[in-house]
Amino acid sequence: MKSAYALLVLLIATACGQQSRTPGLLTAAIPGERMACQKRIVGDLSGANPLGSGDFLASRWSPGERSTARAYLKELIGTLGVEAREQTYTSPNLNPAIDLILEPFRGTNIYGVLPATGTSDSYIVLGAHYDSGKRNAPGAIDNATGIALIYDVVRELARESVRNRNIVLVFFDQEEEELIGSKAFVRLMKREAWDVHSVHCFDMVGWDADGDRAMEVFSASDSLLAAYRTTSRELGLPLKEIRIDPVGYDNNATDFDAFVPVGHPVIGAGECYYHKDSTPYKDTPGDTFDTVDFDYLLSCTRRVATILKKMTTE
Repeated sequence: MKSAYALLVLLIATACGQQSRTPGLLTAAIPGERMACQKRIVGDLSGANPLGSGDFLASRWSPGERSTARAYLKELIGTLGVEAREQTYTSPNLNPAIDLILEPFRGTNIYGVLPATGTSDSYIVLGAHYDSGKRNAPGAIDNATGIALIYDVVRELARESVRNRNIVLVFFDQEEEELIGSKAFVRLMKREAWDVHSVHCFDMVGWDADGDRAMEVFSASDSLLAAYRTTSRELGLPLKEIRIDPVGYDNNATDFDAFVPVGHPVIGAGECYYHKDSTPYKDTPGDTFDTVDFDYLLSCTRRVATILKKMTTE
């Protein structure tokens, strides 16, 4: 009995010691000025800035790097006054026979809910993946930019006196591995029976070589395409639309694709990947902070914030 008690004390002491050694990863307050805010987030996530631990995120590819990124994102969400939550999941390989040889996929999505200012069961989901595609790929554009966009949009919505819908911000794990994280989040939404108004996924929002400030969107939803089209016209910003057919849809290219088969109104947005104006450094060591067009990122952020303000006050 004494030895069991001693073991318990040792385990508690070890746990407390580990907790006390875990430093915060945000080194200072997130800047209030929008571009400075976005540069800070992209720089922290892509290794341009040291984290509070003194380490740099060379990429967000390995399990250890993704764990560090998650800890950072939880702190980041906390600065919005929103509780950061974890969705830990296990997903089998596509071929069950492979599970006999390899471990199933394991990962963790990070998310939070900015509640409506009144009573509402309606949810708007804003999502972007936080993993990077390859070892030593910093993932500045792919996809620290998507995270920076969502953070800034939610920060602006949090200041609004009226929000008629709940806002969910979610940072997906393992987009680069057949969208495993976003597919797991689809299951969470179904299990918790959310009344989903719409899903907005952002991936790669930092390249504009021709300087036209065009944003590319793809969707099967007429109402979402119209919302993005109308606001873009009002702001004088080009929009390049790709309408998809949801019947028999079976893509696995980006998180957007995970929401189509279950029938959620979903729109994907980012730089003009399918219109040949997209970073050439995707999944390479060249996807660095210095390649990001922050003026373009800010332009897209303002556009999305305007659209979301309309959707939350209608």
